[in-house]
Amino acid sequence: MKILIILFRFDNGDSPYDPHSIKGVDGYMLPIGLAYISAVLKNAGKDITILNLNNRDGLIQDILQRELQAINYDVVFLGGLSMYYPHIRDIIKYIRYYSIKTKIVVGGGIITAQPEIMFNLLQPDYGVIGEGEQTCLDLVTYLEYGGYLPEIPGLIFSDSFGAITITEPRDPIMDLDALPYPDYDTFGYSEYLKGIKQTDMNGLFDVVDNPRPYPLLASRSCLYNCTFCFHPLGQKYRQRSIDNIMQEIKIAVEKYHVNIIIFYDEMFSNNKERLLEFCIKFKKYSDTLSKKIWFQCQNRVDTTTDEMLKVMKAAGAYLLSYGLESYSPKVLASMKKHITPEQILTTARLTRDNKLGFQGNFIFGDPAETCETAKETLDFVKENRQLLGSSIGMFFIIPFQGTPIYKHCVRTGLIPDELEFIRDRDEGWFKYLEPINMTTLSEKEFSQLKDSVFELHLISDTYTTIKGMWYNSPGDTYTIIKCPSCNAEFGMKNLPEPKGFSVQNIGCRYCHYRFHLVSRWYPLKRFIIKTLGFRRVYWLNKVMKG
Repeated sequence: MKILIILFRFDNGDSPYDPHSIKGVDGYMLPIGLAYISAVLKNAGKDITILNLNNRDGLIQDILQRELQAINYDVVFLGGLSMYYPHIRDIIKYIRYYSIKTKIVVGGGIITAQPEIMFNLLQPDYGVIGEGEQTCLDLVTYLEYGGYLPEIPGLIFSDSFGAITITEPRDPIMDLDALPYPDYDTFGYSEYLKGIKQTDMNGLFDVVDNPRPYPLLASRSCLYNCTFCFHPLGQKYRQRSIDNIMQEIKIAVEKYHVNIIIFYDEMFSNNKERLLEFCIKFKKYSDTLSKKIWFQCQNRVDTTTDEMLKVMKAAGAYLLSYGLESYSPKVLASMKKHITPEQILTTARLTRDNKLGFQGNFIFGDPAETCETAKETLDFVKENRQLLGSSIGMFFIIPFQGTPIYKHCVRTGLIPDELEFIRDRDEGWFKYLEPINMTTLSEKEFSQLKDSVFELHLISDTYTTIKGMWYNSPGDTYTIIKCPSCNAEFGMKNLPEPKGFSVQNIGCRYCHYRFHLVSRWYPLKRFIIKTLGFRRVYWLNKVMKG
């Protein structure tokens, strides 16, 4: 049996989804889920081919036509989060056109969040619900040798009459150490590393001049149930052993010479003893290498301590992400966040005192949001801009499928047509700038709140311009930057010079404070936004883009 796994092409920068783009994409997020499924199928002796559309130039339709007509694949696997609906929808359409007999299997959050709706909308042959490793292997075995399909847990499929069957949920994988390490090789990981730049992922790789990041998942799911969050890997929180994690890191460093480990865990640092064990073993291994390796991860403000930060810093941490969400106790309670404003401020200060980068988002528009609660958060950001730096996002809640907030929007009629809401994803990030008003605010008040939030997000008070630049040769530059926090000067190789109104998020090489590097025109941008307001600037930008 010939199996093809397809990774869709990510959007290029801030542009909306464009199926007619002919350029591959660098600096995207590697697919941990699909890489695990590939590894499991390969370990079972299956014939696997990977088609990573990010590594290919040309129309997606043309690439798929050539691939599907050159080889008669029996089954194609693809998947992703619900926000990538148009990307997955179009790939399925092309597979149906060029290889009608090929079975299509879709998994990931896009199916798990709303199995029946998305199965009907995408019309694959099979949908995988929840963790996919064992389900995909069982399904391939069924397609090869036959059997009784309803006995496979975690599946959705239809019979010849169109009747849909959803089988029993699959039990979560408790022994994560038993899984093989993700198969990044056949996704073109070496090629991926060649295309990585310091400026990718909003500059979060800029701790070194030649970043070689490696994504790693040390645990699955989360202990909490925030109203805006969905856990596609189920509700049961599980962790890998530290020795198993370290073995994967050692393989990645020795094989690919990686220098940054990116933990995508929702709760990497929840257990203090486990975190300290990791840091000790990571530092011990890092000290044996000729070049330092760094790591970044997510923390919670209610479990972070000064002791933890000191140990993490010593081990090689340089950037910590926190789920902040709001500075209003009322909104945090509504979100079921289980943190307090005081913990946010304390943790921000501790993180900066330990010279670690601080990153997080504030999201507005919870049903409990009022003018007063929004002002609490806005005022906190304004009063603490120097402390927080420029890596604080300011957005509105997005009702992702499967989340409690999404179900609230459907129940109250804020999302009157679920199918239409899903189809609207074609406009990508532009839709996120036109959020749903879930609050009791009037439309005028909500519009004014949007102006305030997006203006604060776009206008940074922590920025600097280039202090000096040397051109050694074409494609070889050296940029000198002065940190607005610690005043240290440091250099970065081959950093693109900001042009016009653009900004580049930068992390200080000494204190890891994050700020914006801007051109001399940036003050004009601030003036225009402050004068016209976000809504008018956004409208003009949309008109200019066609």
